[in-house]
Amino acid sequence: MSNFYYGIKSFLFTAAALLIVAFTSCEKEEQKQHDPFSDEDQTEVIAYDGLEWFQGSLVVVNDKNEVIRRLYGKVLDLSSPDVISIPVNDLADAESLFRSWIAPGKNVSKVEGGYDYTPTDADGKAQGEVTFRTGGESGIKATVTVSVNTGISPVSVINFISYDYWPENDEVGKYEAGMTYLLEGEFFSWITRSNVLSVDVKVKELEFYCIQGNDNGQEAILVWLSPDYNENYVFGPNTDDVFASPNCYIETELYQKLPTIGQAQKVLDFYNANSEVWSAMLKEMDGKGYQWSAKPGGLSTTGNSEFLLNSYDSDNDKIKCLDLDGTKGKICNVYGWSWFNYRYMHIRIFPPYFNR
Repeated sequence: MSNFYYGIKSFLFTAAALLIVAFTSCEKEEQKQHDPFSDEDQTEVIAYDGLEWFQGSLVVVNDKNEVIRRLYGKVLDLSSPDVISIPVNDLADAESLFRSWIAPGKNVSKVEGGYDYTPTDADGKAQGEVTFRTGGESGIKATVTVSVNTGISPVSVINFISYDYWPENDEVGKYEAGMTYLLEGEFFSWITRSNVLSVDVKVKELEFYCIQGNDNGQEAILVWLSPDYNENYVFGPNTDDVFASPNCYIETELYQKLPTIGQAQKVLDFYNANSEVWSAMLKEMDGKGYQWSAKPGGLSTTGNSEFLLNSYDSDNDKIKCLDLDGTKGKICNVYGWSWFNYRYMHIRIFPPYFNR
């Protein structure tokens, strides 16, 4: 893990604080200022890495292919941790879920008994094979098989199991749109000790808002937004001086806790189709004192609704953010050494609920 130079003032909320440390050397780079009102240095993502999207719909892993967190599905047999299972009501649900794991612009072929999919990166390079086939053992509606050369790890098989056969002690909970739920999540606090800025991570119960319920055959989508006010953030001297320290970097585990591209796309689709619901949510959560709406920018506030994501293009030094500042949101690439301050978001996705 290498170190990097940074200025305290520009570090708070920044992309550098969450990601760049994992990929940069100890050199003073020319930082570029991001203007949230013009977005001149920000480009909308139009080409996606199919492998990253598929992987990030299911599980987050570290550079050793160890599971950091599971996003979708359960391991029902602990002796086979690479086999995950998902409850569905029927085959149509299984097909819908599978197709949601295919990145925009990527083609999936309809074949007898299912689908064939060749994940490709943003440049169109093939990344192995994924197959979706209907039927199987009793209770299995469909099975997805991942070839060993895809790089998707550690998932090899995904079984879509009928709710009638799903373990009764592990039923999917019901989440209703417009309701809030307490779920565990990481809360980040920026702190300074001995002139070194770091991030304190605490796992605590956070109040998530359900923007889409799963009681009508849809997936549940729940969100929690980092508050845009300064009471939660303690930071160092107000200075533009740049300095280096052997302890100044942030471990990549912080970055791995952020939403994946697939998760962010589900929120983006909802936001673009239901702006009035999103606005009502912000008003309700602001009323509870959470300050989810962007607060006018200041020394320790961002004044924006741009949320950093778990995605980085090391070849071009680009990070991705979910930009919800405008009436139409988008997922964007931003130059890595931006001085601009970003926020973060937690997203939870749950399968459809069926009362049996």
